[in-house]
Amino acid sequence: MNNLHPPHVGWGVLFLLCSLAAGGCAPQHVEEMTSFNPSENQAAIVGYYRDQVKYLREKAAEHAESAVRYERLFGPESDWVSGAKQLSQYYAAAAQDMERLVEAHEEVARGGSQRRR
Repeated sequence: MNNLHPPHVGWGVLFLLCSLAAGGCAPQHVEEMTSFNPSENQAAIVGYYRDQVKYLREKAAEHAESAVRYERLFGPESDWVSGAKQLSQYYAAAAQDMERLVEAHEEVARGGSQRRR
């Protein structure tokens, strides 16, 4: 075998590179995304939360559709049906909560009062 370094060194380097790549994808300033400070980029925060609202509504719709399919397959009293409906309700409620955050950040972006959660 013509190996100049032990195999565990290669895995260590791979792990280090993956860790650095993952760290680069993570938000650098999480507190800025929840800040109502007018000096923060409120438009970017609003855009981020709007994307989250869209995602949560899509998840709610997916689970509602699943509930309908499960009802046809397993009957209306199935645990699959009730679970899908509960997930749909959860995602819909989360979307409403996130929409309130959007409105609060939009108010700050327009120069309104600073609201705290």
